[in-house]
Formats: sequence, C-alpha cells, structure tokens
Amino acid sequence: MAGDEESGDVKGYTVAGGRVVFDIGASSAELVSATPAGGWRMQVWKQDYWIRVTFTLNGREVSVFCTWYNEAPRVQVDDR
Repeated sequence: MAGDEESGDVKGYTVAGGRVVFDIGASSAELVSATPAGGWRMQVWKQDYWIRVTFTLNGREVSVFCTWYNEAPRVQVDDR
C-alpha cells in the first residue's frame, strides 16, 4: 500500500468457522482476507464504520466484527 499514510497492523482471527484477517489502522480497518473452514458458508458485509464476516454451518453462526465509529478499531467475536 504505497502512499498509505495510516500504516496498519495486520491481525488474524481464527474462529470455529474459519479465519479472518484485518489490516487495522489508527481510525479505520480493511478486510485483508476471509476464509471459511471446510463445510462452512461465509458472508461479508462492509459499511463505512464496520466490517462483519459471518460463517454458518448447520444452524451455528460465528461472526467476526470490526468496528471503528468514533473510536479506534476493535474486533469482537459472536458465536451462537
């Protein structure tokens, strides 16, 4: 990312449904990659201040959220 003034920190999160990698900057984040585990389905949503990756399998849902509205980006996992 030449010319990117906000050098980020690439962080990976492995959950039951797969793996998500974010490039986390001081005030925003980008999705680098999202890979479902075998048999799992994946959906990705992106908005101005958040990214959500959800893996589903047989009624189980595991979501990885990255949010940064009025704060530094943070990542949360919701497993239900």
